[in-house]
Amino acid sequence: MAITSPKQKEELMQQFKINPEVNAKLEAFMKSEPGLVEFVKQLPREQLERKFLLRKMQDLDQREGYTTKVKAWLEKPEQAEVLKAIRSMVSPLMKPERQEQVIVNQAKNFIKNTGVKLS
Repeated sequence: MAITSPKQKEELMQQFKINPEVNAKLEAFMKSEPGLVEFVKQLPREQLERKFLLRKMQDLDQREGYTTKVKAWLEKPEQAEVLKAIRSMVSPLMKPERQEQVIVNQAKNFIKNTGVKLS
């Protein structure tokens, strides 16, 4: 993306969160792959939008799949103590759907912190 003036650059920095390290890495990649950059520039806008949205859809599917695995893991009888401990930390004043979301998030943290492998 060409930025023509410092004012536009400042506006972009405010509109989009730009990580300077990631941006520098991306710039280096783009310089090392000019053919790929040219290919992407030649793609029609609709195709770019569809590729972007496909990636977002795949990310969402992956997150939902992991959430489903965590819920199934929590429902196992051998995880009753973990579930009980997590529920004790969740406020009973929360809406039920929010409680479930918090329980699943806490279970994800537990899994990550303890190194449990989900199958």
